[in-house]
Amino acid sequence: MDSEHVILGVISFTPCSGYDMKAEFEKGGAGMLSALSFGSIYPRLKQLEQNGLIEVQQAESEGRRRKVYELTAQGWQDLAQWLEQPSDSPPPMRDELLLKMIFWGPAGQERTTLLEHLQARRREIQQMLHELRAWQKNGRSFIDEYAELVFSYGESRLEAELAWLAKAIPQLEGPERPPLQDPNDLASTQKARRTRALEHQSNEASTPSEQSQE
Repeated sequence: MDSEHVILGVISFTPCSGYDMKAEFEKGGAGMLSALSFGSIYPRLKQLEQNGLIEVQQAESEGRRRKVYELTAQGWQDLAQWLEQPSDSPPPMRDELLLKMIFWGPAGQERTTLLEHLQARRREIQQMLHELRAWQKNGRSFIDEYAELVFSYGESRLEAELAWLAKAIPQLEGPERPPLQDPNDLASTQKARRTRALEHQSNEASTPSEQSQE
């Protein structure tokens, strides 16, 4: 994702300061969809200004003047060109917790720990869904029909994850199931390899070295 164009997009809402952008990336819609950090905003603002895409203006706010950034004609044109470009589809399941679950069986980890992870994820998703729904009725945020569709997508994704968690948690609270497929008998060989390596480490730790015997 092009971070410079994300910044141009944020400014397209309204002229804003670096602090305003920080708030947007922490709590606003841009932060929901982009991982741009606050520390990277100012260097990019400087570069965008040097490239003639934004300009500094003075604005009044509660009787005080402050510096805000506004798009130039070139900035509006550059943003429009970016929007017209086709977007790559993101990997649908790039999620560290799901990746860990793939390796949970081979590593022989306790199911109780994974249950704790999933229960924590459920609480997080429930909170996110609550905030997303409240956001659309807060009376402050700018939400046009395009943003409304983005919120609808977000709700659908979160609801789908809660539905999956409603199945996954009870399954892991029950007895361990055999592999759905294991044509090469990996489940037993994984356990044997793991046990052999850990026993070897334990034997090495309990056997005095030749140097210590001297």
